[in-house]
Amino acid sequence: MNSEQSRATAYRWIARVTGILITILTLVIGIGEALDGPRRHPGTTLLGQFTPLILVMFAVWGVGLAGLLLGWWKEKLGGILSLCCFALVFVLNLFNSQAPPAMRIGTLIPMGIYSIPSVLFIASWRLRSRERQLSG
Repeated sequence: MNSEQSRATAYRWIARVTGILITILTLVIGIGEALDGPRRHPGTTLLGQFTPLILVMFAVWGVGLAGLLLGWWKEKLGGILSLCCFALVFVLNLFNSQAPPAMRIGTLIPMGIYSIPSVLFIASWRLRSRERQLSG
């Protein structure tokens, strides 16, 4: 196994582990908020407290998390899908009038962290495809 191939394998496994951890952590937090939210905000339904823009952002974020899981089987597709979704969540949040301006830009850091496995999936795919081109 050469250096490039071992680096691609390391990228792949780091992306897989961090992608799973991020997805599980997000689901635990999301489920906790869904269960506890109505108690903290009496008189509102779970979806009633969100604007349509925020609901779209959550949906795109969910697709991005699904992309992290897809990266286990299809590195390129999962990496690109999740990276694009997390970037779109950041862009959509810039138009969120309910958030203060500092909060709008502040999503850059969390979405950047969410994007780390995406970039690693793409890098792993790229190294493997270059290896196939050189050997094939």
